[in-house]
Amino acid sequence: MYTEKWSYDWKGIRPQIKDSIIELDKYGELTSKSVGVAGITPQQWHRQNWIIENSKESELLKLTDFPSGTVKGIAYEGLLKKDYLKQYDLFKKVLNDTLTFVHYQSGCFSNGFMLSDYIISYKTIIENPELNQNPININLTDSEKKEIIKLMKKRKEKEGFYKEEYLKRLK
Repeated sequence: MYTEKWSYDWKGIRPQIKDSIIELDKYGELTSKSVGVAGITPQQWHRQNWIIENSKESELLKLTDFPSGTVKGIAYEGLLKKDYLKQYDLFKKVLNDTLTFVHYQSGCFSNGFMLSDYIISYKTIIENPELNQNPININLTDSEKKEIIKLMKKRKEKEGFYKEEYLKRLK
């Protein structure tokens, strides 16, 4: 079965980043530092951190268009951790990517989230900072934060519809 990943344009992505992105995507989900009953640190967690630390901003921006929630999730997270200056635009872009879902494993649990929910609710302190012990600091005005939260709530109201459409695309 054809996948959009086959025709992805890797121009502007260095070979070592590309190789790590392919492995990241094969794993199929993002992870916390500790997973499973034993609380081991998976290779995926190390890979995620390596990608964030070693990718250029231009590479991460390009990867926000990669046809995989796992890759998009790490690209957005990396841009936010690198203090990307256009954070407001980045949040608006992730909120408009309604048919991308990301799977995240932490401890004994693995959950699927809308990409925007993962980035906004689990990785930043815009809303629900208690969900993340290590939230990414963001640089938005109060009015921008309010607008992002308002848009997020609108997207969450239609999450069931978006999930159905996402699942249709997988068939």
